[in-house]
Amino acid sequence: MTISVVPRWLISLLLVIAGAYSAHTVEPAKIDDTRLYPGDLLKVEIYDNLDLTSAIRVPATGVTTFPLIGDLGELVGRSIQDLRSEIERRLQDGYLTQAVVTITLQEAGPRTAYVLGAVQRPDSVALNPYSPVTALQAISRAGGFADEANRIGARVLRTDARGQRTAIPVPTEEDVAAKADIILQPGDLVIVPRLDRVFVLGQVKKPGAISIPAEEKLTIAKAISLSGGFDKYSRQDQVQIIRPGASVMLVDVQAILQGKENGPADVALLPGDTVFVPETRF
Repeated sequence: MTISVVPRWLISLLLVIAGAYSAHTVEPAKIDDTRLYPGDLLKVEIYDNLDLTSAIRVPATGVTTFPLIGDLGELVGRSIQDLRSEIERRLQDGYLTQAVVTITLQEAGPRTAYVLGAVQRPDSVALNPYSPVTALQAISRAGGFADEANRIGARVLRTDARGQRTAIPVPTEEDVAAKADIILQPGDLVIVPRLDRVFVLGQVKKPGAISIPAEEKLTIAKAISLSGGFDKYSRQDQVQIIRPGASVMLVDVQAILQGKENGPADVALLPGDTVFVPETRF
């Protein structure tokens, strides 16, 4: 029998290819890492204490109770591991000598993100807690970028538990190996702007896309006016201009509209800009 020797250069090449493949692969989520979401159905079992077995449907409020220990607090966004640790700790605090808790996610509530803007089929994207979906994968499911898409201007808009939104740049297909793609969370908006448009989002009355007129410049104050003006709870002095390849620019639009002497200039917008009006905390 003849034994073939694999050349060192071929082994090295295979290792490089394997590394490149793993850089693009999204690992499945572990059950303990799964973040809870409204509508999730959990089965909680306590070893050798069948009377404490409970089914918990995570409510929209996120707050529920458990036998003996009472209020579990906010569930939405917590991991199953974190919830299990809390139940074990509190049961062992005066009720059981040892609590061995098993939590099973029997049914996942609906999790949805959205792809909007210059893609072939703007639509919602169903998310699976066991199989993460990235921003570029969601764009692919939406038919891919449209011809007029401003690819480097694509952003994921994410709202945290306090209602504050963050704009996260989406890596292009060319640099995704160097920059990790963004794993989507429920409620995320993947915004792909058009090259001839700007997006006005956040606390305005009519958020959406605005075409840039050919005969005159579109300023930030005019863009907000075309979007119906500020909403009731808008932070008018901290409006953000998110421009591809540049740092986020903060503009005091309130001062611009008041026409204060020596006040800030009304900034001209460029194709692909996103104007985001945050919410005031008061």
